[in-house]
Amino acid sequence: MKRIRKFLYAGIVVVVVFGVGYYFLGNGTTEAVETVSGQVQRVVDVTRGDLNLVVSANGVVQPINKVDIRSKASGQILELRFEEGQSAKRGDLLIALDQTTTKNDYEQAKADLALAEAAFQQSSNNHTRYKELFEKNLVSQQELDQTQTDYVRTQSQLVKAKAALSSAGERLRDTRILAPIDGVILSKAVDVGQIIASAVSNVGGGTLLATIADMEQVYVETNVDEVDIGKVRVGQSAKVVADAFPDESFTGEVVRIAPLGTTQQNVTTFKVVVLVRNIGLRLKAGMSTSVDIEIFNRRNVLLVPTEAVKDPQSEQGRVMLASLKVPDTAHTEVEADTAKKSGGGALEEFQAMLEHIRKLPQEERRNEFPKLRGLLENMSPEEREKARAQMGAQRGGQGGGNNRIQSGGGGGNFGGGGGMFFFGEPGSGPRQRKQSQVGNTDEVKEKVVMVKNGEEFVPRMIKVGASNFDYAEVVSGLQEGDSIQITSISRAKLASQQFTDRIRANSNPLGGGRR
Repeated sequence: MKRIRKFLYAGIVVVVVFGVGYYFLGNGTTEAVETVSGQVQRVVDVTRGDLNLVVSANGVVQPINKVDIRSKASGQILELRFEEGQSAKRGDLLIALDQTTTKNDYEQAKADLALAEAAFQQSSNNHTRYKELFEKNLVSQQELDQTQTDYVRTQSQLVKAKAALSSAGERLRDTRILAPIDGVILSKAVDVGQIIASAVSNVGGGTLLATIADMEQVYVETNVDEVDIGKVRVGQSAKVVADAFPDESFTGEVVRIAPLGTTQQNVTTFKVVVLVRNIGLRLKAGMSTSVDIEIFNRRNVLLVPTEAVKDPQSEQGRVMLASLKVPDTAHTEVEADTAKKSGGGALEEFQAMLEHIRKLPQEERRNEFPKLRGLLENMSPEEREKARAQMGAQRGGQGGGNNRIQSGGGGGNFGGGGGMFFFGEPGSGPRQRKQSQVGNTDEVKEKVVMVKNGEEFVPRMIKVGASNFDYAEVVSGLQEGDSIQITSISRAKLASQQFTDRIRANSNPLGGGRR
């Protein structure tokens, strides 16, 4: 009996283990599990508002006029009348040097000048007297010439004495070092008692005493990435926020853009200089800042979310355009007459001609394009939009080509809206530009959106202008209050659905899952 119970317990354990393993590892059968794409749809209304775009970068505050103070004279510092951060006016005494030697030289130069003036006066008087005596024939010509030579010599000595006194006076004044400009002392490099070298006679440029700068206005130097530099222009306004004052902002203006970029770690940037008025001298040299350069600022414009607009040539755009329905004009005689009067037959004829062209060899298609252009000219703008939408949807299965159909009306491309459609071998269409290279904020592009029409949403071609990656300016095609549909992918919903599908697939380990 005990042996039978052991076998029974062992059998139950085997069944349980098999069931658990089957549950977690699956029954080895491949089956299709229904999943959802994780799409989330919502409806928003077209509204008016402000649209702006900024380029952000980090910057550093730099003084505009920074002067390194050095001395023309050499000697020992006796007085130091400034400290770092102190404001100074032009002409204020900053440093006083020892004047013993320079003052002695100045006094000696004064004495030499007095002697030169006396000698000049004496020679002048002698020359005058000898001229009178020569006229009376009392002295010879040689004696008169000698007095003339003495007069010129003393005159030269007087000029030299005056120049020597002027130089001595300048050297004496150089021992008093004054502020060269109005500004703030940024740094101090010497102390009282230190002997400094002259910046004039020393090959190394002399001793640096201090640095002063005018901080009423400052430069903020920032590096802008090459992707955004095409949008930055001289004269654009900028908002500067210093890390030291995160709750305050300063207004500036772009004054200079470097023509040569610098590359570090495969990233190319260009230096942009922003001029900022330093109110209250709160910005200090060397401060780190964040800079927002305003590319554009549109007021009270019609806005549409950028996630709602799609490129007609993209996969999503072609799917949206494929759902565009052509109105059936054969329902009633009234609708038929109305369609006939409005040119509805031209649309059908255009579609038939289009299918005929697609069946022709490549070399014979060009001969049929004038007929298509003629049909386009007879269509209403609404029909041209529908024809263009269908062409865009069909082009998704054909690929790009190199044969173009252009409308003859209005000078624009097919449909009068700037669109262009191709026939031919896939992959031979025009190369698309990188989005980062399109920096013209005034460029108008054609997009497609899903607009509510009655109880359903239908695709509609619109024109949009500037965009800040969240919203785009509507140029035409929508009105304020229109409801548009936005389809997005919810990663959370997709993950939840996948988890639910796995649970369902393994919910019946012994009876077999869904097949």
